[in-house]
Amino acid sequence: MVNENFLQHFKIYEDIFRKYYSKADLILPSDFYIREIALQPLYTESYIRHLSFSTISELRKTVTEKVPRHLYYSSAKYQEPANTSMDEKKWLGSDLVFDIDANDVPECLEENNVITFRFCRACGYVTNDNLKHCPRCNSELQKFEHVNSKCIYRALSYLEKLIDIIENDFNFNTLKASFSGNRGFHLIVELNNPYDGMNSEIRREIVSYIRLDKSIATYIKNYLLGSNQKKTIPLPPRINEGGIRRRIAKELLTKPIDELTKKYILGQLNKIHFSDAVKMYRFLENNLDEALKSASIPIDPKVTIDVTHLVRVPNSINGKTGWIAYNMKKLDVSEFVMDPSLLSPENLRFKIRIDIDLPRLEIIDKEFTFTRNEEVVLEYAYASYLIFKGVAIPIEVKR
Repeated sequence: MVNENFLQHFKIYEDIFRKYYSKADLILPSDFYIREIALQPLYTESYIRHLSFSTISELRKTVTEKVPRHLYYSSAKYQEPANTSMDEKKWLGSDLVFDIDANDVPECLEENNVITFRFCRACGYVTNDNLKHCPRCNSELQKFEHVNSKCIYRALSYLEKLIDIIENDFNFNTLKASFSGNRGFHLIVELNNPYDGMNSEIRREIVSYIRLDKSIATYIKNYLLGSNQKKTIPLPPRINEGGIRRRIAKELLTKPIDELTKKYILGQLNKIHFSDAVKMYRFLENNLDEALKSASIPIDPKVTIDVTHLVRVPNSINGKTGWIAYNMKKLDVSEFVMDPSLLSPENLRFKIRIDIDLPRLEIIDKEFTFTRNEEVVLEYAYASYLIFKGVAIPIEVKR
């Protein structure tokens, strides 16, 4: 629970956000009028749900009046999107939504690149223990979580793989990708009948296919290595075989590989000698675990399974950082960059006061170390990150 007194510090953003939303290119589905719209006002804890708009101008009028800290639309399409009863909204189908967070990326966890701790705003106490209240002053502790840009780019590489799977394995081509404005990426697959009618169980199967969780990976490994039969020498999967075999083949090609095995995986060889087959099997055996690991996409299962999930509106502002959750045009992940100018709704600087001693943090493209009660002047993207994360207080805006 965020302290209401602390939320009042966000009032300094009201004019900034209102100006941004008055002209922002909010990315909404063409049938947004049958979607529920939801928002959390800038300095309250409660959400305003079950909104519906017939035009973009109506929606823009609302978001400039009730300036949101978070803005969402429903992945679900409804006959009555404004009905306050979920059962009476009359579900018509849902898009397929994926969420990849950098703090779930295996490499980031293994390299200890996810920083988490709990802190007390009242007295500055910091702990790595999972406590609820401050042992010094008994105030409620808040959670701080941070991932550096390297982790966000790792999440981006998984987004690229996910897009490849959705387009080539599922043959869906109406996709929209966006940076979450915090620590990851969203991929929205807009669906029409009959695919939008997939229930949660079918979507759960899609999650299993994409994540390749441990039990599935073990089965695939045993199958590819021929653990149940020894009549032939198992060979690596090839690019032209499709499905999971294609995904594994692509990962194998990223490993140190001899030219002959590479040609075989690329589907450029039809006949091979027995001795070469043995070498290829050894290559497969030595690299399959890593290939399976990197072929597994760390999507959030709950997001994809939920047919009523609320989707953050691309190009809206994420109230966990103050950054723009900007849309990635044409799904070109190569053009994504952690750039302060792309994340900031306005070119401003803030004078802020740091509330706790902070470890070294890489924020976007710079590194910082702060001490409690230190006052600093920072560009919008850096200052707002610290403010919305709850570890700094805004003092004034410098235009």
